[in-house]
Amino acid sequence: MKRIFCLIQTVVILITLTACQTKNNISNNIESNADYTTSCTKDYVDEFISIIGKLELGDLTSGTKLEKEHCYNVTPLCVCAQTDIKIFKFSDSCLSLALIDGEVYSVCDSFGGYGFVNAVPWDYDEDGNLDLLVASSWGSGLHRSVISVFNTTTKESILVYDTLNTEDPSVDLVVEAVPLASSLKESQDLPIYYQVFTAKIEAKDNNLADLSYTTTGVVGSVVVENTTPVFKYNS
Repeated sequence: MKRIFCLIQTVVILITLTACQTKNNISNNIESNADYTTSCTKDYVDEFISIIGKLELGDLTSGTKLEKEHCYNVTPLCVCAQTDIKIFKFSDSCLSLALIDGEVYSVCDSFGGYGFVNAVPWDYDEDGNLDLLVASSWGSGLHRSVISVFNTTTKESILVYDTLNTEDPSVDLVVEAVPLASSLKESQDLPIYYQVFTAKIEAKDNNLADLSYTTTGVVGSVVVENTTPVFKYNS
């Protein structure tokens, strides 16, 4: 009887330790004051400029000059690794465009802000096509940050969160895909949490396409409710 009691006690302790470990793994991944550098290269810029020169972009450019010297490939590494999507940004206007299957689409609003900041792949509607969860900013006279989902099937953006009606509309935001466990090996089959962070953003040498940022706090997360991506404040 004593042996059985000891066995039960041991199992309870192991379950408790496992739960604590899981909680710690979540906490370890949600980091503030972490420094990041966005991708900014000239890879595929010549090809992109050649493509847009042959397309009728209409309202996508709004009269903006699309000069090669100001054009940069800002596709995040995680997007490069999992999709064929390429994102380009013009350092003078912050115009941010996505190249998908030879066609060009506006990935976010940009006038008066940083335009595209960062993105992570996310098949939010589980249709087998990876979409993009995007952080961006814009605003003529009143800066605001926006979290949106670019649906790669419909080629439309879904607004998820806008700081315009918050206490601090000028705050900058970034998105990160945060695994439950701290190591890649442990997290392969575990849920991914799509976190929204406040961030301090800086442009290198006044190049608005070449950004670096430091996360300063967690605002909330983006989840799916009734097939629609929605923002949830951090509790």
